[in-house]
Amino acid sequence: MGFQSPIKHNLATHQGSDNIILRVTTEAGIAGYGEGVPRAFVTGEVLEDSLSVLCQVLAPAVLARDFASPQALASALKGLFQPLSVQRCPGAFCALETALLDAAGRTWNMPIVDLIAPKLRTSLTYSAVIPMMPQAQMTQLLQLVKMNHMHFVKLKVGTDSDLEILRLAREHLGSEVDIRVDANSAWTPSEAIARLREMEPYQISAVEQPVAKADFAGLKQVSEAVSIPVIADESLCTEADARALIDLQACRIFNIRLSKCGGLAAATRIKQMAEAAGILCQLGCQVGETSILSAAGRHFALTVPHLVYAEGSFSPYLLTRDVVTQPVVFQGGGHAPELPGPGLGIEVMESALQDLAVSHHVEIAP
Repeated sequence: MGFQSPIKHNLATHQGSDNIILRVTTEAGIAGYGEGVPRAFVTGEVLEDSLSVLCQVLAPAVLARDFASPQALASALKGLFQPLSVQRCPGAFCALETALLDAAGRTWNMPIVDLIAPKLRTSLTYSAVIPMMPQAQMTQLLQLVKMNHMHFVKLKVGTDSDLEILRLAREHLGSEVDIRVDANSAWTPSEAIARLREMEPYQISAVEQPVAKADFAGLKQVSEAVSIPVIADESLCTEADARALIDLQACRIFNIRLSKCGGLAAATRIKQMAEAAGILCQLGCQVGETSILSAAGRHFALTVPHLVYAEGSFSPYLLTRDVVTQPVVFQGGGHAPELPGPGLGIEVMESALQDLAVSHHVEIAP
């Protein structure tokens, strides 16, 4: 997927994205679509390994089964996710699971949200996310954010210009907009504490991943030293990560991204763990995701009880081309309603998939 302009943060500069888009077709000819976005620097997932697991492990297991009910599908998906080889490819499993749920929803005339958990809301308020960029471009983007009356903004930080960027953001957006920052593992714990104390005058609502992915103790150290809530993102990929973060009381918010965490069911289990522990949740997104994954994220977010932030639905603003007839977007103020219709509630354009595909893999039931 090509980007309209590079997206930069502390861990990477993205010129485009290598996505897995998967179609499942039932015996009745009903198609479902799913998407995953492997990110080696977050989960260690490599695209080639993901394709191998899909073709050699997951596809044969799925093609050998019938799914007679939503309950049977949910039970089968949980079993499919258990092998370690599959858990090491969360984006691949996310693509398959979402495609199966989309096909199931269209078969049984149900939206995906009804297949995963009780729906708690009918709309979301999305955040604007501002990457690292030169000040002139930053000023233009902040003006666009203001014109669209966005209530929530996330700024990428982790450079010597952080305070200047925050000053600029407050100057353009005023004091009413909720501004949080994302350091993408930029600091040591002591550096994070010092930087965040410097940021306090700018009324920062939260800080995402201030320290290295594996430094759970560092997250806890930062959480205990500053009043700004800490969000775990790169540190939160698996259910084991969630349990360790909870046991350590290392953060106050989980950033749940479907592709990073292994799909809707795994994300739901992490959400339930967070709720039981009194931890809030944020819907995250993958840079470069199409409207397929954005739609899945929106369905999931409707089920999260303590959702403080929502990210995603950026494809028209980021991608040179999307793969659906009506992109999944938010409106003024970041407002976005639930998606209508069965399954994901989107219409995928096969022609766009054909044009954008670098390689094709086909598996047919015996």
